[in-house]
Amino acid sequence: MKRIILVSSVALMVALAACKGKNKTENADQQAPSSEQQSESTPAASTPANEPKTFAITFAPDSVFLGKKKEVFVRLKNAKGIELADPDGKVTGTEITYEIEVTNKNAVGGNGIFFNPNDFRLQLDNGNNLTHDNYNTVNVDAESTKTSEENKFKLPAGAKPKNLNLFYDETRVSVGVEMK
Repeated sequence: MKRIILVSSVALMVALAACKGKNKTENADQQAPSSEQQSESTPAASTPANEPKTFAITFAPDSVFLGKKKEVFVRLKNAKGIELADPDGKVTGTEITYEIEVTNKNAVGGNGIFFNPNDFRLQLDNGNNLTHDNYNTVNVDAESTKTSEENKFKLPAGAKPKNLNLFYDETRVSVGVEMK
């Protein structure tokens, strides 16, 4: 008789544990919709509505040679734009951030290059030219590459970039800028 009670109580505990586990998975399925259900009901779930507006910035061409002997190879990359606003929500402008990868084409033993983005000018669609709000200079040894990061332009509200004029050693190259 004791064996029957013992076996019955063990069987009852196993059955209860199995039911609790099943109820938890059923409840989880009911509470958390599947990824298919989320994508169907909220297509813009990947970007919350309260994030600042961002822009994709492209340069055409993104690589140019500068210098009297074409000794500097410049690549513009990782450009992005973000809409700026005041505390009341009024748009105050756009901040464009990008990186400049500078390669010194001089042979080993040749001259190093001091590259200063302060001389760059961003031409806007209204004809105005802007200088950097923030930039980083780089010293590049012969046959090496360095990157200048966190270079920033601040555009006034409503303005769009048109061209970026790069300058080095009395040479100037213009590249197109598109903001999407």
